Amino acid sequence: MISVHDALSLILDTVTPLAGERIGLLDAVGRVLFEDIRSEREVPPFANSAMDGYAVREEDLHGITADAPATLAVLEVIQAGAVPHHTVTSGAASKIMTGAVMPPGADTVIRVEDTEEHAGRVWIKRRERVGTHVRANGEDIRRGQTVLEKGRVLRPADIGLLASVGRGFVLVRQRPRVAILSTGNELVEIDEPLHPGQIVNSNAYMLAAAVQELGGQPVPLPIARDTLEEIRAALNEAVRHDVVLSTGGVSVGDFDFVKEAMDELGIRRLFWQVAQKPGKPLTFGLLRERPYFGLPGNPVSALVCFYLYVQPALARMMGHEKPFPPVVSAVVGDDISKAKGLTEFVRCRLASVHGHYEVHSTGSQSSGVLSSLSLGEGLIIGAPELALLPKGMEVKVLVLNGDHFARNEAPF
Repeated sequence: MISVHDALSLILDTVTPLAGERIGLLDAVGRVLFEDIRSEREVPPFANSAMDGYAVREEDLHGITADAPATLAVLEVIQAGAVPHHTVTSGAASKIMTGAVMPPGADTVIRVEDTEEHAGRVWIKRRERVGTHVRANGEDIRRGQTVLEKGRVLRPADIGLLASVGRGFVLVRQRPRVAILSTGNELVEIDEPLHPGQIVNSNAYMLAAAVQELGGQPVPLPIARDTLEEIRAALNEAVRHDVVLSTGGVSVGDFDFVKEAMDELGIRRLFWQVAQKPGKPLTFGLLRERPYFGLPGNPVSALVCFYLYVQPALARMMGHEKPFPPVVSAVVGDDISKAKGLTEFVRCRLASVHGHYEVHSTGSQSSGVLSSLSLGEGLIIGAPELALLPKGMEVKVLVLNGDHFARNEAPF
């Protein structure tokens, strides 16, 4: 049996980032950039007004006050998208709209609120420093400047930046295609009637949602019944994808055939069983050099193992430099018993109390009670040497509802 630390280290030493693909800009948010982006243009491409007002020569405003304004002749009105037709000379101004091209000769914009126009002339009541309310050519981005670097997770602002420099397509890391295989005679699909002894294949939906939330591509496969032949055939189908997740059949029951099928197919099993609760009967190996996770069949165990091991593996495959979720320190609000000898991940609620976090168990820690995971915001990392997490003890909590890719250090 392997420790949680060694299990995670072995998995991350095994997986490697996927290759790149070129995609359209609207599909790129949340993806990891696989190239440096250098601008071939300046942004903005011309000096323009940041306000509705009047483009003037600052030297024409010397000595003015509200009681003694400057009076300038209005040459034209410049709309956004139009080209100025006149040069602003001494004693003149051009009315200008926000975003419009600054006319030659002008170096400052006076807000319309600080002016009064009548019969082709404008009275300027406020003096501004030279360059006020003017966006300079290349103020945001210079030609040849690296605006985004390889490895960046693209956010909405980055998408706008890429559009501004004329990049309609970008090279990003591929999204892993993740086969999801549920095994068990007791499983039925969500729209089938339940007969005695049967349960809905909820694991497939849960894991598909978890993969999708991270940015991967889930590929749920048909249920495989508890026969060696069906499981072997299902694994042969699953290997066509980048990652394989199976649930069930990895324990020690008479009808748990996944490990046997793995051996027949030549799957290199790197470990089986981890010293943790929930999720002890976890298997990891390589299926024709593709990562294979044999997750437990109990829903809580399957999802906790996903958060602990599959999530950082997928993050690394997608090129994320911070593959781990956030971890916070918290104080235990009430005594919580745990299994001694195992690292136990206790489902908990997080609350802010007097400037620090306090944690309380969500209730039953049975691996079949998925509602206790749904109700929680995190997992307390309970050290194996402890049998009790006493009230007032400071613990580390893996946050489940925060940024998925927040840390570059493993949480345990």
